[in-house]
This record gives sequence, C-alpha cells and structure tokens, in this order.
Amino acid sequence: MRRRDFIKGIVGPFVAWPLVADAQRGSEPTRLGLIPLGSPSNNYDFSLVEAFRQGLRKVGLIENQNVVLDVAWVKNDPDQAVRDVLQRGAQVLIPCGSSASAAAQRQTATVPIVFLSVGDPVAIGLVESLARPGRNATGFSDILADLSGKLVDLAKELNKAQPTISYLWHTAWPDGQHRYDSTKQAAEKAGLELQSNGIANSAQLNDALVVIKQNSATVLIVQPSPFTYGQRGQIISAAIKYGLGTIFAFPVAAREGSLIAYGPDYLHMYSRAPFYVDRILKGSKPSELPVEQPTKVELLVNLNTAKTLGIEVPLALLVRADELLE
Repeated sequence: MRRRDFIKGIVGPFVAWPLVADAQRGSEPTRLGLIPLGSPSNNYDFSLVEAFRQGLRKVGLIENQNVVLDVAWVKNDPDQAVRDVLQRGAQVLIPCGSSASAAAQRQTATVPIVFLSVGDPVAIGLVESLARPGRNATGFSDILADLSGKLVDLAKELNKAQPTISYLWHTAWPDGQHRYDSTKQAAEKAGLELQSNGIANSAQLNDALVVIKQNSATVLIVQPSPFTYGQRGQIISAAIKYGLGTIFAFPVAAREGSLIAYGPDYLHMYSRAPFYVDRILKGSKPSELPVEQPTKVELLVNLNTAKTLGIEVPLALLVRADELLE
C-alpha cells in the first residue's frame, strides 16, 4: 500500500472573538452548530460526526460541560440547517461542504465559521485568500476543485483508446459550472473530448445515464459536489444497472460500489477540525488559523465492481492503488 501526500497550511490575521472566548471561560458551555452532509442513517456519514466528536475529546472539550454540540443535517436545504442552529444560539458554526459553508457566510458575518470539505474556499468567496482569509471563516479545503485533471487521467486509463470521457455533473449548484469547466480543460489538455450530462436533481439521473450508455461509454466521472455526495448510493447503483463504472472523488464511494475513488481522508479532516474550534474558543482570530488542505489522498479500486461490469483495470492503476477492494 502506498499513499500520496499533499501538503499545505497557511496563516493570516483577523478580528478577535471575545464573545466566544468569554463564553468558554464562563459557566455555560459554548454551543457549536455542526452542519454535516449526508444522512445520519448512513454509517459513513455518521462516522464523520463521530470523528468530530472524538476530536473534541482529544482537545479536552467535553460535551455538555465545555461545549454543546448541535447537529443539523443539511438534507435538501443548507440555508435552513444554518438558520436552525443560529436560532438555537450557535456561537461557532461548523458547516460541511461548499453549499452549507456559503449558506453560513450569507447568514452571519460575526459568528466564527470553521468550514469542512470545501473544494475552493477562495472561488466561492468564503475567504479572500488561503493565506489571509480576511473574514469570519477559516477551515479545511478538500482540494476537490483541484482534482479534475487526476480524475480525467483515471478515466483515460480505463477508457484506453477511446477519444471521449463521460462526465455527470450537478447543474443546480453554484460551483458546478466551475468544476465542469476545469474538467473540460483537463480533458482537452489530454487530447480528449468531454461528453457531459448535467442534472439538476435525482429524478433526471436515469435519463442522463441512458444517454451516457448510448454514447458507448463504459465509465464516467461523477463531479464531486454536495449533491453527488448525498446521492452517491443512488448514482452508483443506477450506473451499475446500465453497465457503467463510476469514478468518484470520495474514497467511501469505492467501498459502496463505485469502480474507482480518488480523494482525501475525510475522517482525518473531521477529527482535526476541533483543534481549530478549540483555538477560537481560547480567543484566536479565525484568520490566524491556516486554511488547511489534505495531507493524505487515497486511490481505491473496487475489484468486485470491475468484475461485475466486465471492466479490465490496467495493471499500472492496480499497482498505484492504496487499497484494492474485493
């Protein structure tokens, strides 16, 4: 097993948060609003929340003693989830994913935000720069906005001599067009044509997969987004039904049946976030904390899915994989 490391962490200045620091010193526990993606009924999604809880314990923040953790799952309305925890008195927001993080910033310019799993916090306006966030938000990027080229390379290896790559993306998402453009540029640079199929909701999924299959595709890249994360199970099973292998940027997707997954270690990211929360509660300014990027990116190949679909995975790809799932 080999692992690839990505670096980064950068620092910058901002205003103090005496209200939060005072709350931490006082007798009342500080209320944290955690806004996770996915569903509490999904074991992996729930494990991310538990990883955050473990991180709280590691930094000495005891639930119902030092902090109260208010969990509001995004579901289909990130703005409502943010509104709910703010109305219940959240003093620090921990939104997960680009949509929830943007919703948090729309609703408050004063409550500290520690965002998680954001592809490009600069592009969506969460921070002015990684080095100097300049606002009330800092946190953890998942670099998914930068993985377009790698996902194209993986599709190219699987497609062999085919001149096209199929791409499923979410059109009803502010960052969707940007990620589509990045993937198209990466495909053109590789001398390939990107055949894209955009969907606004899950009801359009089957029709999109029919078109992809009619174009003689065997695999497709699934754009990383809050929507495709939440709907990954439906996308994977529907694609298999049409004889299509999926390439996701969420490692858990390979464990759930996608052909390939290449992306960061989210469990590590969620367990590390409480270190930022702790520093903010002790009076640190949000932009004094680095906007961190993953230190570990994993490549997983699901051999059972490859066998089911009759797809031959190149030996070179198998050798590079961090994990082969059987």
